[in-house]
Amino acid sequence: MNTEELQKIVEQNSTKFKLVISDKIFKINKTKIYQNENPVTEPTTRGGVYVADVKEMKIQAMILDSDITKYLSNAMLGPNKTFLDILIESEISDGGKISFVTNLTNSMQDSSKIILYLTIKNVIRN
Repeated sequence: MNTEELQKIVEQNSTKFKLVISDKIFKINKTKIYQNENPVTEPTTRGGVYVADVKEMKIQAMILDSDITKYLSNAMLGPNKTFLDILIESEISDGGKISFVTNLTNSMQDSSKIILYLTIKNVIRN
C-alpha cells in the first residue's frame, strides 16, 4: 500500500482509530499520517535496537485521555532496552479493518491532550 493510499484511509477515518498499549485501549481523537525524512543516507541501526530508514512513515495521534501517560514510559526506548509495539487500529469505511504496528518515538503533552509520534513498522489491512 503506498503513502497516498494510507494517507487517504487515515484522513477519511481520522476519528475512528483506537490505540492498544499494554492490553489497554485508548480512543484516538485525531490521527494524521505522514512521511518523514531522516538525516541518514542509508538505513542505519540506531542503538542496536531499530533501523532508521532514509524515509519512514509516521503517525501522529492526539489522545485526550491522560491515563495513557502511565503506559508510555514502558513503550519508549530509553528507560527500556526495546520498544514496545503499539497497535493503532480502526474499522474503515469500506467495511474492512486497518492496523498499524508502531513504535513510540516521541510524545508531547499539556493539560488537555497528549500527542504521540509513532513510527510505522507494519500495516495490516483486512
